[in-house]
Amino acid sequence: MFKYVKFTKVKDEFTTHEFRGGDESVKVNYFTGIDVVSIEADVEADIDALINKQSPEINCAVITQAKFRTLVQDSAQLNRIREVIAEEIGKKYTLPEEIGLQKRASDDAKRVNYEAYVSNCILIGDKLKSKIGY
Repeated sequence: MFKYVKFTKVKDEFTTHEFRGGDESVKVNYFTGIDVVSIEADVEADIDALINKQSPEINCAVITQAKFRTLVQDSAQLNRIREVIAEEIGKKYTLPEEIGLQKRASDDAKRVNYEAYVSNCILIGDKLKSKIGY
């Protein structure tokens, strides 16, 4: 199960207070430049305990998955997953080949094979996204 938390990073003269923690039973996924985390655990109480241990200064708030998706949609982590998908497609097809295949009839065997390959590459990305709760 996943929960999503928005927080406010706070700097004082000694340290930066931000969401911290996680261990073998609770996995925390951080997003570069965005004050949000996705938290995964088998037991919801473990997630709640980690949230409750955070510094009150950072104002943790549980948010919906839809809100989380909006906040992280342009994150470095999701952009990297998109790059992985493009790299996988690029292993088999060049960009000019892709453009040419998309111009073929929808029932053309080469286009059908291309679209099936792209769908499989997208599934790879979807599996990576599911690991971070997206």
